[in-house]
Order: sequence, then structure tokens, then C-alpha cells
Amino acid sequence: MALQRGIVMLEDYNPKWKEDYEREETLLKSVLKDRIIEIHHIGSTSIEGLKAKPVIDILIVIKSLDEIKEIEDLLKDYDYENRGQQGVPDRYFFAKGPEEARSHYIHFTEPNSDTYYNQLYFKKYLIEHPEYIKKYCDLKQELATKFAMERPKYTQGKNDFIKEVISLAKEEYDD
Repeated sequence: MALQRGIVMLEDYNPKWKEDYEREETLLKSVLKDRIIEIHHIGSTSIEGLKAKPVIDILIVIKSLDEIKEIEDLLKDYDYENRGQQGVPDRYFFAKGPEEARSHYIHFTEPNSDTYYNQLYFKKYLIEHPEYIKKYCDLKQELATKFAMERPKYTQGKNDFIKEVISLAKEEYDD
């Protein structure tokens, strides 16, 4: 399980992804200890039946993004690279593995941030509305075929669908 940076290659859902996540969660908890408020398996590898790039996405909620330098130092020995905020002001993004074989992504955020709710609502909505899993799977396959060597275009092509699902989720889940 790994994928070269910049490449789009989808695989059918693999139950092994859950095991891969659980192993990494155990490692991260042992390294980051009480810095972790919450940790979640997110992204397409966390949703049964959904095709995905074979990279495990992890959401870690920490008290403050001001801790990111110390966290970066703790994770260096475990092959994680801080890739910065990448245009998302309430999140830091870390990638594990060399550019030719990325295996895990961590999204660090604070409690109650937009990133926190967007990630968890998106996953929950897809799981509770399987027709959207099919729609998302079809869209991802179409984009992966069209943009196999252009990951930014693949990602951009998913944006409207993701925003739509998050909007539907907020309508359903917000009080």
C-alpha cells in the first residue's frame, strides 16, 4: 500500500485498509500521547465499498496548531513530513513515506474547526447514504481516468461534489 506523489490510481475497497489505519493509530498514540484529543480514520479508505487511492488519511485533533513544530519533531523519526497548511488555514498536512511511495496522510486540526466537521460529516453522510458512495465512486473513476498523471486536476474535479455532500450533511446533522 503506497502511492507516488502526484499520481492518481484508484483501487477497490480493501478491508486491509482498516488494519493499516489501526496499526498507524497505535503508533501515533504511542508517539504523540496526550497531545491527541481525537483520532479518526477519514477519507475514502475509511468507507467500505468506496474506491480509493491506497493512502490512509488520518484526522488528528490537537489542542492548538501552535503545537505543530513539536509534533513535527516527534514524527520525523517515523518518516512523516510536514507539508504545511496547503491553503487550509485550520489544518496542517503531513505525508508519510518518500514521494514515490506515500502511505499515510495526517490532517492535524483543532476541536470544532471547519476541517474537523467537514471531514467527519462527509464520511458520516456517505456511510448513511450509500447512493452517494456510488455517485462519488463513479466521479472518482471518471476523474482518475482523465487525470491519472495530474493529481491537482483530479482533486479539483471532486470539489463540487464534496461541497455538496458537506452542505447536505450540515443540514441533516447540525441542530
